[in-house]
Amino acid sequence: MRRVHAGGPTGLLGIGAGGGLWALSLAGQAPRRLASELDPASRIATGHGRIAARTARGGLWVWENGRASTLASAQLALHAGLLVLPLAVLAVANEGSGNGVGARQRVARFESEQGSKWREVSRSQEAVLPDARPVQVDLDGRGDGGHIAVLAGPDDRRYAHGVLGDGIEATRLLWLERHGLQALRSLTLPAPHVFEDIEPRPVQVQVQVQVQVPEARGAAGLLTVRSGPEGGQLALVTADPAQPQGLRLAALGDTVGGFHRWLAPTTQGRHLVAVHTPHIGGVLHVYRLEVQRLSRHRLMADVSTHAIGSRETDLAAWVRDRLVLPSQDGRLLRVLDPAADWAELFTVDLPGRATMTAALEDGSGVAVLLADGQVVLVGT
Repeated sequence: MRRVHAGGPTGLLGIGAGGGLWALSLAGQAPRRLASELDPASRIATGHGRIAARTARGGLWVWENGRASTLASAQLALHAGLLVLPLAVLAVANEGSGNGVGARQRVARFESEQGSKWREVSRSQEAVLPDARPVQVDLDGRGDGGHIAVLAGPDDRRYAHGVLGDGIEATRLLWLERHGLQALRSLTLPAPHVFEDIEPRPVQVQVQVQVQVPEARGAAGLLTVRSGPEGGQLALVTADPAQPQGLRLAALGDTVGGFHRWLAPTTQGRHLVAVHTPHIGGVLHVYRLEVQRLSRHRLMADVSTHAIGSRETDLAAWVRDRLVLPSQDGRLLRVLDPAADWAELFTVDLPGRATMTAALEDGSGVAVLLADGQVVLVGT
């Protein structure tokens, strides 16, 4: 296998090196092929009874109610993410030839008639990262499911690092209306900073609200990485109460410590965690929001949730509120319990190096993809 994903008819999906999509059994039964000629370099998305994927030629492939359909003309961007909504599939589509800054990728919304004949119905005006991964988040707290956050403003000159697979970094964060994909809120970073990330992570945080008496209220935010001359730092972005169309940097952590030093965030929506320098030592830290600052506490070394040059930015998995993450060499899984002061409960030796993880939806454990293509199940 080249990719694993929790979901689908059996609870676990895999894409093989040849582009075959397989429903993998959690009970030791034979896998079932669902599709062929898909792109193993791009993510699968599931939800609302559907599976969405990119074909090897850039088309949109959707499986629903046991039936598959393809929109060959979709021109989906290589490496980008998809997002399944109740009535649509969102994807990143090319507007020019090829991938990169010149191709001008946009977020596109696709809808179907009774699960067949998918068509594009709207497209964002703003260019997004070529490998952007849109997420849905309710930043305004309206309880309507929220809208679409995506990293945008691609720039290939401001911060030449390339730790995430290419030299293109985001300078903007957009919150797009989920139907028409027009910008509701946005944040633009001034030079020399960038968002050195491809997928913002929705979190619930306590933010200070200025009313007659200042008070803290729960709100949704986005966890990402801001990088600049002093390296990367954890960043929390929220809706700006002072600007109806603005987002703000609500809090920042200290920089990791040096130009081109990076950190890999992970969260299940409540705990704010990051692995500092995952390629050179890998030290796990937990963060806490303190007014406009993210303070950090060191937990342990010898961990890594990212391989340099990879677009898989988070090899950690959260299972029943436990954090599961690989060791620095990827051959050991560590299982930590936040409720027990982040104690390491146990470790699991792997028969190879972990390259991807997927927390099983039933909470029984995690599927681990190894470098040689094996998939192993680990109970937690």
